[in-house]
Amino acid sequence: MSTSTASEVVIERVPLWLAVAITVVISIPFGTLLHDYNLALWASFIAWAEYFALGAKPSALKYIWIAFPLGALSMAVFADVNDYFIIYMRWNPIVSAALWLFVFVGAAVYAMRFHPVLQTGSLPYFNGISMYLALYFGGIKPGAGAGPLTGDPFINAWILWIWVSLAGIFGGFLGWLNVQLTFPKKVKR
Repeated sequence: MSTSTASEVVIERVPLWLAVAITVVISIPFGTLLHDYNLALWASFIAWAEYFALGAKPSALKYIWIAFPLGALSMAVFADVNDYFIIYMRWNPIVSAALWLFVFVGAAVYAMRFHPVLQTGSLPYFNGISMYLALYFGGIKPGAGAGPLTGDPFINAWILWIWVSLAGIFGGFLGWLNVQLTFPKKVKR
């Protein structure tokens, strides 16, 4: 006597290519129409890809929405320390950045061993680090995804952290939305 179990498969009622194109169009106003409050959509698109790398399930959002901002947070602290040593201690910017990146990136990676969210969410954690650094070193201005920056570099470090975090959180949402736009349906095979 043999038994067989019916397996379920998920079919997309809207093809993925079309759902991706629709998701991109939906995201455009958030990077173009908010002026100084625009998000860096390229950073959001990286977090969107993380959603798929983490299984394209809502449970992936926990890792993106927690680990991405935490990675960026470690670099906001770096930015304040680095700016302090450059501005007030008059250190060479390259020497300061090299030293403090060594310290803060090393500490951020070391901290991963203490929490499973940072271990499972290592991709969004590292991307939070790298997206912050890309905006910080890229000299991104207000309106280009850095947030409503001020003339104070120490305040800007935290505004940039908020905007990098929002870009990552928005990217996780875009990943979730992208899957929803395929109108997935479970069917028995």
